[in-house]
Amino acid sequence: MRAVPSTRAASTRVWRLLAVAVLGAAQLFDYVSFMVMVERHGLGAELNPIVVTLHRTVGMVGLTVVKAAAVVFLASTATLLMPRRPGVAFAVLVVGIILGVAGGLSNVMTL
Repeated sequence: MRAVPSTRAASTRVWRLLAVAVLGAAQLFDYVSFMVMVERHGLGAELNPIVVTLHRTVGMVGLTVVKAAAVVFLASTATLLMPRRPGVAFAVLVVGIILGVAGGLSNVMTL
C-alpha cells in the first residue's frame, strides 16, 4: 500500500517550488536589467566589481554561464538541505532572492 503524502509535506513541496521559482525570477530580473543598463550606459555603470571583472574576462556569454550556474547551485543546495535543514534551505533561497532583487533594483536605478 502506498502512503498518502501529508498535507504538510505537500505544502512544503509547493513552498520549495515557489521559492526556487522566485529565486530564478529575481536572478533573471538582475540579469536582464544588467544587460539593459550596460547597453545604455556601458560597463562602467555596474557597481559590482566581481561582475565587471567577469564581464571583462569571459564576456557576456561567460557571465551568463556563471549566473545560470549560481542559480542552479543555490537551488540544488536548498533542495539537498531541505529534508534535514529546511530553515537553512529557505535561508539560502531567501539570500539568493534578496541579492537578485537588490542587484536588479540597483541596475534599474541607473537607467
